[in-house]
Amino acid sequence: MSATALLLAPSGAPGLLAGVEEARSAMASAASVSLAVLDDEQLAAAVQGAARLRSQTDVLELALAAEAERRAVARDSGDTGTDEWLARLTGDRREVLRGGLRIARLLQERYATTAAALSAGEIRLEQARVIVNGLDVSADDATPAQQREAEERLLAKATGAATRSGVPMPPARLRRAVRRAYDQIDADLARRHFERSVRANHHRGASNTWLTLHDRGDGTFDGRFSIPELHGQILAGVLDRLTAPRRHGRDAVGAPVLDDVAGAEGSGLGWADKLGLAFCELIEHLPSDRLSRSLVTVMAMVDLDVLRSGLGVATTTTGADLTAGEVRRLACEAGIVPAVMGGASMPLDLGRTRRLHNDKQRQAYAVLHDTCAIASCDRPFAWCEIHHPQPWAHGGRTDLTNGLPLCWHHHRAAHDPTFELRSHSPTEWVLVRRPPPNRRH
Repeated sequence: MSATALLLAPSGAPGLLAGVEEARSAMASAASVSLAVLDDEQLAAAVQGAARLRSQTDVLELALAAEAERRAVARDSGDTGTDEWLARLTGDRREVLRGGLRIARLLQERYATTAAALSAGEIRLEQARVIVNGLDVSADDATPAQQREAEERLLAKATGAATRSGVPMPPARLRRAVRRAYDQIDADLARRHFERSVRANHHRGASNTWLTLHDRGDGTFDGRFSIPELHGQILAGVLDRLTAPRRHGRDAVGAPVLDDVAGAEGSGLGWADKLGLAFCELIEHLPSDRLSRSLVTVMAMVDLDVLRSGLGVATTTTGADLTAGEVRRLACEAGIVPAVMGGASMPLDLGRTRRLHNDKQRQAYAVLHDTCAIASCDRPFAWCEIHHPQPWAHGGRTDLTNGLPLCWHHHRAAHDPTFELRSHSPTEWVLVRRPPPNRRH
Protein backbone atom coordinates (compact mmCIF):
# COMPACT_ATOMS: atom_id res chain seq x y z
CA MET A 1 0.00 0.00 0.00
CA SER A 2 1.19 3.49 -0.80
CA ALA A 3 1.99 5.61 2.25
CA THR A 4 -0.04 8.42 0.70
CA ALA A 5 -3.12 6.35 -0.11
CA LEU A 6 -5.26 8.24 2.37
CA LEU A 7 -4.36 11.62 0.94
CA LEU A 8 -4.80 10.59 -2.70
CA ALA A 9 -8.37 9.38 -2.23
CA PRO A 10 -10.87 10.96 -4.67
CA SER A 11 -12.61 14.11 -3.48
CA GLY A 12 -16.13 13.99 -2.06
CA ALA A 13 -17.74 11.92 0.67
CA PRO A 14 -17.93 8.64 -1.31
CA GLY A 15 -14.32 9.04 -2.37
CA LEU A 16 -13.12 9.69 1.18
CA LEU A 17 -14.94 6.70 2.60
CA ALA A 18 -13.77 4.51 -0.28
CA GLY A 19 -10.20 5.67 0.26
CA VAL A 20 -10.33 4.82 3.96
CA GLU A 21 -11.75 1.37 3.23
CA GLU A 22 -9.14 0.79 0.53
CA ALA A 23 -6.39 1.77 2.95
CA ARG A 24 -7.76 -0.58 5.63
CA SER A 25 -7.92 -3.42 3.14
CA ALA A 26 -4.37 -2.76 1.98
CA MET A 27 -3.17 -2.72 5.59
CA ALA A 28 -4.88 -6.04 6.28
CA SER A 29 -3.11 -7.54 3.26
CA ALA A 30 0.23 -6.11 4.37
CA ALA A 31 -0.22 -7.48 7.90
CA SER A 32 -0.75 -10.99 6.52
CA VAL A 33 2.69 -11.07 4.87
CA SER A 34 5.34 -13.02 6.77
CA LEU A 35 7.94 -10.59 8.07
CA ALA A 36 10.61 -13.26 7.76
CA VAL A 37 10.77 -12.62 4.00
CA LEU A 38 12.10 -9.07 4.56
CA ASP A 39 15.82 -8.38 4.51
CA ASP A 40 17.26 -5.77 6.91
CA GLU A 41 16.86 -2.86 4.47
CA GLN A 42 13.29 -3.82 3.68
CA LEU A 43 12.53 -4.16 7.38
CA ALA A 44 13.87 -0.65 8.03
CA ALA A 45 11.88 0.74 5.10
CA ALA A 46 8.72 -0.96 6.39
CA VAL A 47 9.21 0.55 9.87
CA GLN A 48 9.64 4.03 8.40
CA GLY A 49 6.69 3.57 6.05
CA ALA A 50 4.42 2.42 8.89
CA ALA A 51 5.43 5.47 10.95
CA ARG A 52 4.61 7.77 8.03
CA LEU A 53 1.29 6.04 7.54
CA ARG A 54 0.47 6.49 11.22
CA SER A 55 1.12 10.23 10.90
CA GLN A 56 -1.21 10.42 7.90
CA THR A 57 -4.01 8.59 9.67
CA ASP A 58 -3.46 10.88 12.68
CA VAL A 59 -3.84 14.01 10.55
CA LEU A 60 -7.01 12.62 8.96
CA GLU A 61 -8.47 11.88 12.41
CA LEU A 62 -7.60 15.40 13.54
CA ALA A 63 -9.27 16.90 10.49
CA LEU A 64 -12.41 14.84 11.06
CA ALA A 65 -12.47 15.83 14.75
CA ALA A 66 -12.08 19.50 13.86
CA GLU A 67 -14.97 19.23 11.41
CA ALA A 68 -17.14 17.59 14.08
CA GLU A 69 -16.27 20.44 16.43
CA ARG A 70 -17.13 23.03 13.79
CA ARG A 71 -20.52 21.44 13.20
CA ALA A 72 -21.21 21.06 16.94
CA VAL A 73 -22.41 17.50 16.34
CA ALA A 74 -22.64 16.85 20.08
CA ARG A 75 -25.53 19.30 20.31
CA ASP A 76 -27.76 17.06 18.20
CA SER A 77 -26.45 13.73 19.50
CA GLY A 78 -27.08 14.49 23.17
CA ASP A 79 -23.40 14.20 24.11
CA THR A 80 -21.86 16.72 26.49
CA GLY A 81 -19.17 17.71 24.00
CA THR A 82 -17.33 16.74 20.85
CA ASP A 83 -14.82 14.84 22.96
CA GLU A 84 -17.58 12.61 24.37
CA TRP A 85 -19.04 12.13 20.88
CA LEU A 86 -15.62 11.04 19.61
CA ALA A 87 -14.97 8.82 22.63
CA ARG A 88 -18.26 7.02 22.05
CA LEU A 89 -17.29 6.29 18.45
CA THR A 90 -13.64 5.41 18.97
CA GLY A 91 -13.28 4.18 22.56
CA ASP A 92 -10.45 6.64 23.21
CA ARG A 93 -10.17 8.62 26.44
CA ARG A 94 -12.04 11.93 26.44
CA GLU A 95 -9.12 13.94 27.82
CA VAL A 96 -6.90 12.67 25.00
CA LEU A 97 -9.50 13.57 22.41
CA ARG A 98 -10.02 16.98 24.00
CA GLY A 99 -6.33 17.76 23.53
CA GLY A 100 -6.53 16.53 19.96
CA LEU A 101 -9.34 18.96 19.19
CA ARG A 102 -7.18 21.88 20.28
CA ILE A 103 -4.20 20.69 18.23
CA ALA A 104 -6.44 20.18 15.20
CA ARG A 105 -7.74 23.75 15.46
CA LEU A 106 -4.27 25.26 15.87
CA LEU A 107 -2.85 23.26 12.96
CA GLN A 108 -5.61 24.60 10.73
CA GLU A 109 -5.46 28.21 11.94
CA ARG A 110 -1.78 28.96 12.63
CA TYR A 111 0.65 26.14 11.86
CA ALA A 112 0.08 25.14 8.26
CA THR A 113 3.73 24.16 7.74
CA THR A 114 3.61 21.70 10.63
CA ALA A 115 0.26 20.39 9.38
CA ALA A 116 1.76 19.81 5.93
CA ALA A 117 4.75 17.94 7.40
CA LEU A 118 2.43 15.75 9.47
CA SER A 119 0.17 15.14 6.46
CA ALA A 120 3.18 14.09 4.39
CA GLY A 121 4.25 11.67 7.13
CA GLU A 122 7.54 13.54 7.72
CA ILE A 123 6.94 14.00 11.46
CA ARG A 124 4.94 12.20 14.13
CA LEU A 125 1.84 13.53 15.91
CA GLU A 126 3.64 13.91 19.24
CA GLN A 127 6.32 16.03 17.57
CA ALA A 128 3.58 18.19 16.04
CA ARG A 129 2.01 18.62 19.48
CA VAL A 130 5.33 19.76 20.91
CA ILE A 131 5.90 22.33 18.17
CA VAL A 132 2.36 23.71 18.25
CA ASN A 133 2.06 23.87 22.04
CA GLY A 134 5.58 25.27 22.39
CA LEU A 135 5.27 28.05 19.83
CA ASP A 136 1.74 29.00 20.80
CA VAL A 137 2.82 30.49 24.14
CA SER A 138 4.27 33.43 22.14
CA ALA A 139 1.74 33.45 19.30
CA ASP A 140 0.59 36.98 20.19
CA ASP A 141 4.15 38.32 20.51
CA ALA A 142 6.02 36.91 17.51
CA THR A 143 5.40 38.27 14.04
CA PRO A 144 4.11 35.84 11.38
CA ALA A 145 7.54 35.83 9.75
CA GLN A 146 9.31 35.11 13.06
CA GLN A 147 6.88 32.33 13.93
CA ARG A 148 7.24 30.78 10.47
CA GLU A 149 11.05 30.82 10.72
CA ALA A 150 10.96 29.27 14.19
CA GLU A 151 8.49 26.65 13.00
CA GLU A 152 10.71 25.71 10.06
CA ARG A 153 13.78 25.44 12.30
CA LEU A 154 11.93 23.12 14.68
CA LEU A 155 10.59 21.00 11.83
CA ALA A 156 14.14 20.57 10.56
CA LYS A 157 15.10 19.20 13.98
CA ALA A 158 11.99 17.00 14.15
CA THR A 159 12.75 15.40 10.78
CA GLY A 160 16.49 15.09 11.45
CA ALA A 161 17.47 17.52 8.69
CA ALA A 162 19.07 19.88 11.23
CA THR A 163 20.52 17.34 13.68
CA ARG A 164 24.17 16.28 13.55
CA SER A 165 23.31 12.61 13.36
CA GLY A 166 20.49 13.04 10.86
CA VAL A 167 18.21 11.23 13.30
CA PRO A 168 14.81 12.84 14.04
CA MET A 169 14.78 14.64 17.38
CA PRO A 170 12.50 12.82 19.87
CA PRO A 171 9.70 14.75 21.62
CA ALA A 172 11.57 15.10 24.94
CA ARG A 173 14.54 16.85 23.29
CA LEU A 174 12.27 18.76 20.94
CA ARG A 175 10.48 20.26 23.96
CA ARG A 176 13.77 21.75 25.13
CA ALA A 177 14.52 23.03 21.64
CA VAL A 178 11.14 24.71 21.30
CA ARG A 179 11.77 26.75 24.45
CA ARG A 180 14.75 28.26 22.66
CA ALA A 181 13.11 28.46 19.25
CA TYR A 182 13.75 32.20 18.85
CA ASP A 183 17.37 32.27 20.07
CA GLN A 184 18.74 32.85 16.55
CA ILE A 185 15.87 35.08 15.45
CA ASP A 186 15.38 37.84 18.04
CA ALA A 187 17.17 38.10 21.41
CA ASP A 188 14.42 39.98 23.27
CA LEU A 189 11.70 37.72 21.90
CA ALA A 190 13.82 34.68 22.75
CA ARG A 191 14.10 35.78 26.39
CA ARG A 192 10.37 36.46 26.71
CA HIS A 193 9.48 33.20 24.95
CA PHE A 194 11.80 31.17 27.17
CA GLU A 195 10.30 32.61 30.36
CA ARG A 196 6.76 32.06 29.08
CA SER A 197 7.62 28.48 28.10
CA VAL A 198 9.01 27.67 31.54
CA ARG A 199 5.99 29.19 33.27
CA ALA A 200 3.59 27.33 30.97
CA ASN A 201 5.50 24.09 31.56
CA HIS A 202 5.34 24.62 35.33
CA HIS A 203 1.60 25.34 35.20
CA ARG A 204 0.99 22.28 33.01
CA GLY A 205 2.87 20.04 35.40
CA ALA A 206 1.15 21.43 38.49
CA SER A 207 -2.34 21.20 36.99
CA ASN A 208 -1.84 17.69 35.60
CA THR A 209 -0.50 15.97 38.71
CA TRP A 210 -2.26 12.79 39.79
CA LEU A 211 -1.63 9.28 41.07
CA THR A 212 -3.64 6.08 41.23
CA LEU A 213 -2.70 3.10 43.42
CA HIS A 214 -4.50 -0.24 43.36
CA ASP A 215 -4.18 -3.37 45.50
CA ARG A 216 -4.37 -6.25 43.03
CA GLY A 217 -5.02 -8.77 45.79
CA ASP A 218 -2.22 -11.06 44.65
CA GLY A 219 0.56 -9.66 46.81
CA THR A 220 1.27 -6.73 44.51
CA PHE A 221 0.13 -3.16 43.94
CA ASP A 222 0.05 -1.36 40.63
CA GLY A 223 -0.59 2.24 39.69
CA ARG A 224 0.02 5.13 37.34
CA PHE A 225 0.94 8.75 37.94
CA SER A 226 1.70 12.07 36.30
CA ILE A 227 3.97 14.55 38.09
CA PRO A 228 5.77 17.80 37.14
CA GLU A 229 9.06 17.67 35.25
CA LEU A 230 11.15 18.72 38.26
CA HIS A 231 9.81 16.00 40.51
CA GLY A 232 9.97 13.41 37.75
CA GLN A 233 13.64 14.15 37.18
CA ILE A 234 14.35 14.03 40.91
CA LEU A 235 12.61 10.66 41.19
CA ALA A 236 14.34 9.31 38.08
CA GLY A 237 17.72 10.48 39.38
CA VAL A 238 17.21 8.77 42.75
CA LEU A 239 16.02 5.53 41.17
CA ASP A 240 18.92 5.53 38.73
CA ARG A 241 21.34 5.82 41.62
CA LEU A 242 19.66 3.15 43.68
CA THR A 243 20.48 0.29 41.37
CA ALA A 244 22.79 -2.32 42.88
CA PRO A 245 26.43 -1.22 43.36
CA ARG A 246 28.43 -1.94 40.25
CA ARG A 247 31.14 -4.57 40.53
CA HIS A 248 33.15 -2.80 37.85
CA GLY A 249 32.61 0.89 38.59
CA ARG A 250 34.63 4.01 37.88
CA ASP A 251 36.11 6.64 40.14
CA ALA A 252 35.79 10.42 39.78
CA VAL A 253 38.37 10.62 36.98
CA GLY A 254 36.84 7.73 35.04
CA ALA A 255 39.35 5.03 35.89
CA PRO A 256 37.85 1.54 36.43
CA VAL A 257 37.61 0.37 40.04
CA LEU A 258 36.89 -3.19 41.13
CA ASP A 259 34.37 -3.34 43.97
CA ASP A 260 35.23 -6.48 45.93
CA VAL A 261 32.21 -5.99 48.18
CA ALA A 262 29.57 -5.95 45.48
CA GLY A 263 30.64 -9.22 43.94
CA ALA A 264 29.22 -10.71 40.79
CA GLU A 265 25.48 -10.66 41.33
CA GLY A 266 24.45 -12.28 38.04
CA SER A 267 20.82 -11.47 38.70
CA GLY A 268 19.85 -11.17 35.06
CA LEU A 269 17.23 -8.57 35.97
CA GLY A 270 16.03 -6.15 33.34
CA TRP A 271 16.20 -2.39 33.78
CA ALA A 272 12.51 -2.12 34.69
CA ASP A 273 12.95 -4.81 37.34
CA LYS A 274 15.93 -2.98 38.84
CA LEU A 275 13.99 0.29 38.94
CA GLY A 276 11.14 -1.52 40.69
CA LEU A 277 13.48 -2.82 43.37
CA ALA A 278 15.05 0.62 43.72
CA PHE A 279 11.58 2.13 44.19
CA CYS A 280 10.92 -0.38 47.00
CA GLU A 281 14.22 0.61 48.62
CA LEU A 282 13.25 4.26 48.34
CA ILE A 283 9.91 3.58 50.06
CA GLU A 284 11.57 1.63 52.88
CA HIS A 285 13.84 4.60 53.62
CA LEU A 286 11.01 7.09 53.99
CA PRO A 287 10.76 8.33 57.61
CA SER A 288 7.94 6.68 59.53
CA ASP A 289 7.70 9.13 62.43
CA ARG A 290 7.81 12.49 60.63
CA LEU A 291 8.39 14.11 57.29
CA SER A 292 11.47 16.25 56.84
CA ARG A 293 11.07 19.76 55.49
CA SER A 294 12.55 18.72 52.18
CA LEU A 295 13.61 15.36 50.79
CA VAL A 296 16.05 16.93 48.32
CA THR A 297 18.96 19.29 48.47
CA VAL A 298 19.06 21.94 45.77
CA MET A 299 22.30 23.82 45.16
CA ALA A 300 21.90 26.81 42.87
CA MET A 301 23.90 29.87 41.88
CA VAL A 302 21.49 32.66 41.06
CA ASP A 303 21.69 36.43 41.05
CA LEU A 304 20.29 37.70 44.34
CA ASP A 305 18.17 40.37 42.63
CA VAL A 306 16.60 37.74 40.37
CA LEU A 307 15.86 35.52 43.35
CA ARG A 308 14.24 38.39 45.23
CA SER A 309 12.19 39.62 42.29
CA GLY A 310 10.79 36.21 41.36
CA LEU A 311 11.44 36.99 37.66
CA GLY A 312 13.72 35.00 35.40
CA VAL A 313 14.51 31.33 34.91
CA ALA A 314 16.88 28.81 36.50
CA THR A 315 18.01 25.38 35.26
CA THR A 316 18.71 22.51 37.63
CA THR A 317 21.61 20.10 37.31
CA THR A 318 19.12 17.51 36.00
CA GLY A 319 18.09 19.80 33.15
CA ALA A 320 14.70 20.92 34.42
CA ASP A 321 13.91 24.59 33.75
CA LEU A 322 12.36 26.36 36.75
CA THR A 323 10.87 29.76 37.32
CA ALA A 324 12.63 31.98 39.83
CA GLY A 325 9.52 31.76 42.00
CA GLU A 326 9.82 27.97 42.11
CA VAL A 327 13.48 28.29 43.09
CA ARG A 328 12.46 30.65 45.90
CA ARG A 329 9.94 28.09 47.14
CA LEU A 330 12.54 25.32 47.14
CA ALA A 331 15.01 27.59 48.90
CA CYS A 332 12.48 28.25 51.66
CA GLU A 333 12.08 24.52 52.23
CA ALA A 334 15.70 23.47 51.92
CA GLY A 335 17.28 26.51 53.53
CA ILE A 336 20.21 28.55 52.22
CA VAL A 337 23.55 27.70 53.80
CA PRO A 338 26.61 29.73 52.74
CA ALA A 339 29.80 27.71 52.39
CA VAL A 340 33.34 29.16 52.59
CA MET A 341 35.79 27.07 50.57
CA GLY A 342 39.55 26.79 50.84
CA GLY A 343 41.99 26.81 47.95
CA ALA A 344 41.71 23.03 47.49
CA SER A 345 37.90 23.18 47.51
CA MET A 346 37.84 21.99 51.10
CA PRO A 347 35.05 23.23 53.40
CA LEU A 348 36.41 25.67 55.96
CA ASP A 349 33.28 27.14 57.46
CA LEU A 350 29.52 26.76 57.12
CA GLY A 351 26.93 29.41 57.88
CA ARG A 352 25.23 29.07 61.27
CA THR A 353 21.92 27.20 61.38
CA ARG A 354 19.77 25.86 64.21
CA ARG A 355 20.90 22.35 63.56
CA LEU A 356 22.75 19.82 65.68
CA HIS A 357 26.49 19.55 65.25
CA ASN A 358 26.15 16.24 63.42
CA ASP A 359 23.92 17.88 60.84
CA LYS A 360 26.46 20.64 60.27
CA GLN A 361 29.15 18.04 59.75
CA ARG A 362 26.96 16.22 57.24
CA GLN A 363 26.54 19.51 55.39
CA ALA A 364 30.30 19.85 55.23
CA TYR A 365 30.71 16.30 53.92
CA ALA A 366 27.94 16.96 51.36
CA VAL A 367 30.13 19.66 49.83
CA LEU A 368 32.76 17.00 49.04
CA HIS A 369 30.56 13.98 48.37
CA ASP A 370 27.33 13.54 46.47
CA THR A 371 27.45 9.77 46.85
CA CYS A 372 28.97 7.11 49.06
CA ALA A 373 32.73 7.68 49.45
CA ILE A 374 33.52 4.28 47.93
CA ALA A 375 34.82 5.08 44.46
CA SER A 376 32.58 2.67 42.56
CA CYS A 377 29.36 3.27 44.53
CA ASP A 378 26.54 5.52 43.37
CA ARG A 379 24.31 5.43 46.47
CA PRO A 380 23.24 9.05 47.17
CA PHE A 381 24.89 10.93 50.03
CA ALA A 382 21.53 11.52 51.76
CA TRP A 383 21.32 7.81 52.55
CA CYS A 384 24.88 7.47 53.82
CA GLU A 385 26.10 7.03 57.38
CA ILE A 386 29.25 8.76 58.63
CA HIS A 387 31.95 6.17 59.26
CA HIS A 388 35.00 6.74 61.52
CA PRO A 389 38.10 5.34 59.75
CA GLN A 390 39.80 5.55 63.14
CA PRO A 391 37.15 4.08 65.49
CA TRP A 392 35.80 6.42 68.16
CA ALA A 393 36.26 3.67 70.75
CA HIS A 394 39.98 3.63 69.90
CA GLY A 395 40.49 7.36 70.28
CA GLY A 396 39.15 8.50 66.94
CA ARG A 397 37.67 11.99 66.98
CA THR A 398 34.29 12.98 65.59
CA ASP A 399 35.53 15.70 63.24
CA LEU A 400 35.84 16.36 59.52
CA THR A 401 39.27 14.71 59.32
CA ASN A 402 37.99 11.39 60.64
CA GLY A 403 34.77 10.68 58.78
CA LEU A 404 33.57 9.16 55.55
CA PRO A 405 30.02 8.95 54.20
CA LEU A 406 29.32 5.28 53.47
CA CYS A 407 26.11 3.67 52.34
CA TRP A 408 24.61 0.95 54.52
CA HIS A 409 26.07 -1.77 52.29
CA HIS A 410 29.64 -0.46 52.36
CA HIS A 411 29.46 0.67 56.00
CA ARG A 412 28.86 -2.93 57.01
CA ALA A 413 31.80 -4.02 54.89
CA ALA A 414 34.04 -1.35 56.45
CA HIS A 415 33.46 -2.99 59.84
CA ASP A 416 34.03 -6.46 58.42
CA PRO A 417 37.59 -7.68 59.09
CA THR A 418 37.45 -9.40 55.70
CA PHE A 419 37.95 -6.01 54.02
CA GLU A 420 40.49 -3.23 54.32
CA LEU A 421 39.57 0.42 53.72
CA ARG A 422 42.16 2.17 51.53
CA SER A 423 42.38 5.71 50.19
CA HIS A 424 41.91 5.92 46.43
CA SER A 425 41.88 9.71 45.94
CA PRO A 426 41.47 12.78 48.19
CA THR A 427 37.71 12.16 48.29
CA GLU A 428 37.36 8.47 47.33
CA TRP A 429 38.10 5.19 49.02
CA VAL A 430 38.04 1.50 48.10
CA LEU A 431 37.39 -1.64 50.11
CA VAL A 432 39.89 -4.37 49.26
CA ARG A 433 39.51 -7.95 50.35
CA ARG A 434 42.28 -8.99 52.75
CA PRO A 435 44.29 -12.07 51.83
CA PRO A 436 43.34 -15.12 53.91
CA PRO A 437 45.65 -15.80 56.87
CA ASN A 438 48.31 -18.45 56.45
CA ARG A 439 47.24 -21.76 57.85
CA ARG A 440 49.61 -24.15 59.54
CA HIS A 441 49.17 -27.83 58.87
